[in-house]
Amino acid sequence: MVRSEITVNELNGAFANHETADAIDKGNDHVIAEGANFKRLILSFELSAATAADTITIVAGTAHPAFRRGLGDLVFSAAGGAERVCIGPIETARYLQADGTIHIDIAGTSIAGTIDAYALP
Repeated sequence: MVRSEITVNELNGAFANHETADAIDKGNDHVIAEGANFKRLILSFELSAATAADTITIVAGTAHPAFRRGLGDLVFSAAGGAERVCIGPIETARYLQADGTIHIDIAGTSIAGTIDAYALP
């Protein structure tokens, strides 16, 4: 399975164009690519539809450098219907995979919407 890549908006203290939000891809899940310039990240999900208990999971890292991986995955369970969710700060020390990426898994029957990612300086 090839994960859908999420575009990261870098917040650097100056005005910048906002990247277009990425559509939720529940069939392939998501990845924040290796080399994205961040140590902490804010994720914003605009859910246009969801069933109660549809989930968004930020997957814990598997090896070094994710020294806080023992804290495990972070799972959000939808209440149902449309909602806006902000998760963060997400830190590389907990969620960075061995290949330098961050994985976001989407599960549920009707979850749909968009994802925005913001890298904090």
